[in-house]
Amino acid sequence: MPRLDFLNRANAEYVSDLHEQWRRDPGSVPAEWQIFFEGVEAGSSGDGAAVAKSGAGIRVLATAENEPEPVAGIYDLIHSYRELGHLIAEIDPLGNNQTEHPLLDLGEFGFSEADLGRVVECPTLSGTAQCSVGDLVDRLRSTYCRTLGVEYMHIAQKELRTWLQDKIEPTLNTPELSDTERLQLFQELSTSAMFEQFLHTKFVGQKRFSLEGGEALVPLLNTLIEGAGELGVQEIVMGMPHRGRLNVLANVLHKPYGFIFAEFEGSFLPNNVQGDGDVKYHLGYSRDHVTAGGNKVHVSLLYNPSHLEAVNPIVAGIVHAKQDYLRDTAARSRAIPILLHGDAAFTGQGLVMETLGLSELPDFQVGGTIHVIVNNQVGFTTSPKHSRFTRYPSDIAKVFNAPVFHVNADDPEAAIQAARLAIEFRDRFREDVIIDLVCYRRHGHNELDDPTFTQPTMYKRIREKKSVHMMYGERLVQAGVLTEEHKEAVLGEIREKFEKALAYARDEQPKQRIFAFGGVWEDIGWAGKDWSARTAVSPALLDRIIAGATTVPESFNAHPKVRKLLAERRKMI
Repeated sequence: MPRLDFLNRANAEYVSDLHEQWRRDPGSVPAEWQIFFEGVEAGSSGDGAAVAKSGAGIRVLATAENEPEPVAGIYDLIHSYRELGHLIAEIDPLGNNQTEHPLLDLGEFGFSEADLGRVVECPTLSGTAQCSVGDLVDRLRSTYCRTLGVEYMHIAQKELRTWLQDKIEPTLNTPELSDTERLQLFQELSTSAMFEQFLHTKFVGQKRFSLEGGEALVPLLNTLIEGAGELGVQEIVMGMPHRGRLNVLANVLHKPYGFIFAEFEGSFLPNNVQGDGDVKYHLGYSRDHVTAGGNKVHVSLLYNPSHLEAVNPIVAGIVHAKQDYLRDTAARSRAIPILLHGDAAFTGQGLVMETLGLSELPDFQVGGTIHVIVNNQVGFTTSPKHSRFTRYPSDIAKVFNAPVFHVNADDPEAAIQAARLAIEFRDRFREDVIIDLVCYRRHGHNELDDPTFTQPTMYKRIREKKSVHMMYGERLVQAGVLTEEHKEAVLGEIREKFEKALAYARDEQPKQRIFAFGGVWEDIGWAGKDWSARTAVSPALLDRIIAGATTVPESFNAHPKVRKLLAERRKMI
């Protein structure tokens, strides 16, 4: 008998109507449905079993021995949670979550509370052959409705859907983390949160576009980079707007804290250096990351001015060029782009859709971009319901084969899982993938703004919230992974590290050689006022360049107008 995948695509009412049609004329329905209904009818002929038909479809009721049963409603139940489960997932750290959905009510599938103990077959659920109806609902809710909601049923290719199901359903969509990894996660969260708090107290009144409320972004990005390196990626190019940039520079790119503190002090460049007037939350950086397995990946964060998504096509173009340089145009696996977005900008700026629209064209392909939306649920002072008509900021990208992982930023382990799935999906299918990191913004658009004028209710709730690193630390203490003494020791070490870096920035950094260029740019420095270098080239060199640029190979039959144009250019030069 063929696999009953067709049942997974059918709703309950359709199954019921088709069954009536089959009873009237068996040959009028497709062959796979004929086989299914014959089996259902055969199952009702003995051993105390009976066929029940409701508005929700065909069900085979329990036998006296309570053996596993093929139940048509089960296929629709599984399919519906895959399609709609994210709608009732706990993805908002501020608690604005929908907990029920009428299309996921048991009655929609022909079940009632009395059926929860009934054992059924689950042939389409990855990792589960059979279980009770109640256990099945629990598994589906754990997989699709907790702090990581997954949207992927808009993807047309069955291979992509099946891959995702095999990845998330057997594990209930949770990552396997050792105690060591969980302690490392606590360290990253604490460093990220305390970095912002340190800047807030030491540089009062200065803008920094804080990441507070979305600190899980740091371990998420670190997981992407580590996973990419282990998969053989050699180059990662990142682009992002203001929000959280200083934190990413410090705790993902590992730009020295002393450099950043010196920029706040205003002593990071000598007076004779010209041409670097950009503010600190526009700056970029790069470094080499060595993975746990010993693989090296070069990570760059591009400079970005005040135009939010303007960096998107720049990142894509640089990655495309790097893939050419690395002779990686077939697989496009050795250089990858990661783009960070604000929720309002991702929906509101046309440049986003324009870049996405070009991404699958041959001359613009990069083999899939990983998009991370830092969704703090407010755009400057505008609430989402006043800035977009879609439920999620990521909805505009569903025209592509991009899965979307909606993750609650207050659950850093869910953020780790989303990052792992994203990098593996991109590596496997060379398609875009989106992580919607649902968080909040602890301060205003910048630290000088008072957000209570426009979002008083929201910010009352935010003021009452603990930082994610404190909540996660308590979670590890309760699990016996961390002691209170160890936790306080970790936090103390982080504070001491920042104090030392600040002292260095104030006392020693102004005396040091300013970092400017590294890697392949190492020998390039500031020009200053010395313009005495000879830049002329010989006429013979120019002739060779002109000839090469205007000559068509003999084996190529150029259009007559192209030949004429090249001749005119050669004559003009």
